[in-house]
Amino acid sequence: MTFDQVQAQTCRIVTRGRRTGAEHVVPVWFVIIGTRFYAASRHGLAGDWLQNALHEGSLEVRAARRSWRGPVSLVRPDDAPAVVEAFAEKYARHPTVISAWRQHPPTFVQVDLA
Repeated sequence: MTFDQVQAQTCRIVTRGRRTGAEHVVPVWFVIIGTRFYAASRHGLAGDWLQNALHEGSLEVRAARRSWRGPVSLVRPDDAPAVVEAFAEKYARHPTVISAWRQHPPTFVQVDLA
């Protein structure tokens, strides 16, 4: 199974603490565009899992009893609207969140899972 075949609404991202090295697991909404995984950090750049992932340079994605690891990077602001629209399609039953994201996109990360 490839990650783009996962039908779940959420997945878990796994990072290692910057100081402790302890495993941190966080459930997130996600979308796949091509071979890239995208997730939003609710706390922007201050998000602990995001800081851990950027420090490590990669993160692990767990879903459907499988896991994938890849290099992580921030989504450029110019690319954020396309990512928001992918979330809008997948999470159409959450129009209030999507509307807020269209007004003020969150900090998105991307992971190449190819």
